[in-house]
Amino acid sequence: MHFARAFCLAVAALGLAGIASADSAVPLSEFAREHGLIATRDAVSGRDILKGGSTVIVAPGMSVALVDGRIIELSEPVRIEDGRTVVGREDISRLAAVVRDGVREPAPYVAPAPREKPAIVPAKPVPPLVKQDRHDRRPGRFNTIVLDPGHGGVHTGGKGLRGTLEKDITLDIALAVRDRLKEEGIRVVMTRQTDTQFSPEVREDLRRRAEFTNRTKPDLFLSVHVNWAENKGAQGFEVFYPRAGCEGSASERQTGRRLAEKIRETFANRFDTPDRGVKEAGYYVIKNAECPAVLVEVEFVSNVPGEKNLRDASYRKRLADAIADAVLAEHRR
Repeated sequence: MHFARAFCLAVAALGLAGIASADSAVPLSEFAREHGLIATRDAVSGRDILKGGSTVIVAPGMSVALVDGRIIELSEPVRIEDGRTVVGREDISRLAAVVRDGVREPAPYVAPAPREKPAIVPAKPVPPLVKQDRHDRRPGRFNTIVLDPGHGGVHTGGKGLRGTLEKDITLDIALAVRDRLKEEGIRVVMTRQTDTQFSPEVREDLRRRAEFTNRTKPDLFLSVHVNWAENKGAQGFEVFYPRAGCEGSASERQTGRRLAEKIRETFANRFDTPDRGVKEAGYYVIKNAECPAVLVEVEFVSNVPGEKNLRDASYRKRLADAIADAVLAEHRR
């Protein structure tokens, strides 16, 4: 059924006169219901994900949406009203024109043929760093570390009120951490070194990050993120390691827990911001890492003071130094 006609019928049936007005926005939940899509919210990124005949991804504050991996430009940012995600009526029509109705199994991912240029160029696997002779390496727990700047490319992550994007902050911090660790003779392999992604589809992007990590066979996987919450008063840092039942062994989980606690301790000693503690979690990238794994959320970009700090280059350098110092302390333990 054509969306415009179906939408008007739904409005008439439900008495949602306010939604039908020309200057109003449409709750994303209504759009999902109309098209037989199941709506969930990603607690880490704050994104709304609709799945069924199509996969639709939107994020509050962003003026783009992803529909089955295709980027759809929106005329106005997605926003939160009365606790609900809403999208402008013009943009809802735009999404309806490309979305597929009905709950279906998502189509399997098909990698592009060799030498075929995809519509969106995925992040290229990071080439190996210049080989180091064994005598150049300093002995310790971590000979090789995969460093993962969260998000990237079309996956912007959280966005602050001043437009600060998580993907930019995480990359800047991770590059500074990389430089510190390399100075100590540790081989560092980055999941990305520029503003790129492995895949435009979120789940596939995460899967390929984990696959890349496990091919590298590192002694540690470290993912750097910036937090976001609808509650603009949320502040502080928190550190995660895999909960029981994830890919790594019990000893690898314990190594991750010790490093997470060391990062927490270092942050608590250096920054006047709430300590939200060390927590177990099943986030995809640490859950599927076949090695000790840690994910650190350095601050909330959704918080005004937090965003201000994250925009300060000297503050980001302090964050990077704190992470690097904690890793090096555990490396030498």
